[in-house]
Amino acid sequence: MRKPILYLFAAVIALLSFASCASDDSADHGALAGTGNMELFFDHTFKGDKLILEVSSHTNSQMETLSISRFNYIISNISLIDDRGAVIDYPKEMGYFIVDSEKSQFTIQLKAIPSGNYKKIRFGLGVDQKRYLEGEQEQQAFWDLAALHNMTWSWITGYKFINLEGVFRTADSAEKREFKIHIGSHGKALDNYRELELDFPSTARVRADLKPNVHFLVDGNLILDGIHKLKLTEALNPTGTTAVIMVSAEKAPKIMENATKMFVIDHVHNDGQSHAN
Repeated sequence: MRKPILYLFAAVIALLSFASCASDDSADHGALAGTGNMELFFDHTFKGDKLILEVSSHTNSQMETLSISRFNYIISNISLIDDRGAVIDYPKEMGYFIVDSEKSQFTIQLKAIPSGNYKKIRFGLGVDQKRYLEGEQEQQAFWDLAALHNMTWSWITGYKFINLEGVFRTADSAEKREFKIHIGSHGKALDNYRELELDFPSTARVRADLKPNVHFLVDGNLILDGIHKLKLTEALNPTGTTAVIMVSAEKAPKIMENATKMFVIDHVHNDGQSHAN
């Protein structure tokens, strides 16, 4: 008779413990009120090494050695997904940002986010067609900002989503030649905007008094050396002095597909540690 009583006692304890945990979880979510901030930090690398403009040189799988002088891109349409699956969309009118390596602008500050425990992030690379088709006047402030960061063509052509520039040489020649990779949508003709979703390696806890920092590693090598392999020597101008990939219905979509794979979230700080410039 003693054993059944012990089993019953253990079962009651387990149920009480479960109820207590469930109550704690509910209380935690119930206590999540107000808003907080989040910082996104984009740390540029090249094949796993720190990318230092005009200093680093790296050889890709095409045996072309690149030295980067500019690496800029547009991040937009950010959404956060919490531990209950709820999607929090960052306000669109505030949701277009430029990461500019030349000006050491590597951080994005997200403000007034509902307090929560966030598990994933979704964002766009470039400017979506819906926003672009609203016209220049509707986005004049961001258009002017993008122009200051060398991220525009004419309005008819639109924004540059990625601007990667530098010099390169090949295995059989020490001559350094310039390269320019400017990728965007081609007005209304070709939509190269892309979206991606990444898991946080640990929960990003947003509170009024707690500001998480999300640390991305961004591998610039993958722009040319990702799923699709592109050789700069095949994009040389007629004089052979500069390689240019810009308005290309064939190569631009391949580069954008490569670029969606260059973002990896390395870690999340929940202690308020900042990488702000």
